[in-house]
Amino acid sequence: MVENIKVIEESWKFAGYCFITTVDGKIHKRKMYPRKTGKLAGRILVNLNTDVYSFRKEDQTPYSEESNHSYKLVDIQYVGNYKTIEEAIIAQEIETPKPEVKTENETDVRHEKFETIKSCVEANIPVFLVGPAGSGKNFTLEQIAWELGLEFFFTNSIQQEYKLTGFIDAGGTFHETEFYKAFTKGGLFFLDEMDASIPEILVLLNAAIANKYFEFPNGRVNANENFRIVAAGNTMGNGADEQYTGRLVLDQATLDRFAIIEFDYSRKIELHLAKGDNNLVNFIRDLRKQASEKGIRATFSYRCISMVVKLEGKIGLEEVIRIAVLKGFDKDTMNTFNLIGSTKYHIALRKVQAA
Repeated sequence: MVENIKVIEESWKFAGYCFITTVDGKIHKRKMYPRKTGKLAGRILVNLNTDVYSFRKEDQTPYSEESNHSYKLVDIQYVGNYKTIEEAIIAQEIETPKPEVKTENETDVRHEKFETIKSCVEANIPVFLVGPAGSGKNFTLEQIAWELGLEFFFTNSIQQEYKLTGFIDAGGTFHETEFYKAFTKGGLFFLDEMDASIPEILVLLNAAIANKYFEFPNGRVNANENFRIVAAGNTMGNGADEQYTGRLVLDQATLDRFAIIEFDYSRKIELHLAKGDNNLVNFIRDLRKQASEKGIRATFSYRCISMVVKLEGKIGLEEVIRIAVLKGFDKDTMNTFNLIGSTKYHIALRKVQAA
């Protein structure tokens, strides 16, 4: 298969790129794409009928295997370790399942809003996810980007304009941002904590979304046809509350450009993290509910569940509850919780409260 490829080598000079040498001696520099594991990998479209390869370029329309069954998306897992693409394909099939294939287990642990968000991204509708900290927004968007064949770009709350636009240094070199890369080359740009970003940034984003072009310091650029944007916040844009004190009010011009999707903690994901322990999931959810009802500033995110699972059995359960769940609450705050239950987690909490 694809016999005109001779050697694939990772570039040490250009991070994120590799060089393909074909049998005619020509060398092609190509972008590599990140796998969900964090490793970089080349992605090649192979025509199964003619054995002609096409290394995936950044400005191509997102590839969907369902749209053309004569093509196959091939990931080269460890670029540079294999002399030919045939060896890489064999290694991929032996060593790791292909990310494009949805296993039953992967499907089960997806967030309930996964398909809704994915549909909006596919339709090029900007999305604003509203949900508590640690609810898995970042991970879900990485999954969606992978499925749609889009590179994933991430930026947290922006407090300086140049963090979005980039800047030209004293030597005349333009420094790119994640937004610039996504806007010009195509990809899913995720702006987390939009409700904590300065208002000037949101005005710039509004213009970019509406006009499909942007005036960067190095000149005006039209948006790549594969540019997608998703923002997220812990509030609905109404400003600070008791839980999230540093949030700003978002103007209606900003909110009007986004499909707003509430993104809460997923019980499916919690059960997955808890390895099926319903008692642990219910315990954390009870704490979360009471904290909300009583105005206690606490998160009780997925991380609580993960920490408990990792520590349980290695140290005493009371100590696990103290350091992984309550996390430094004073005595009065601890005793505010009044959970009804007889599981080992409820009993351990009551012992911590009584100590």
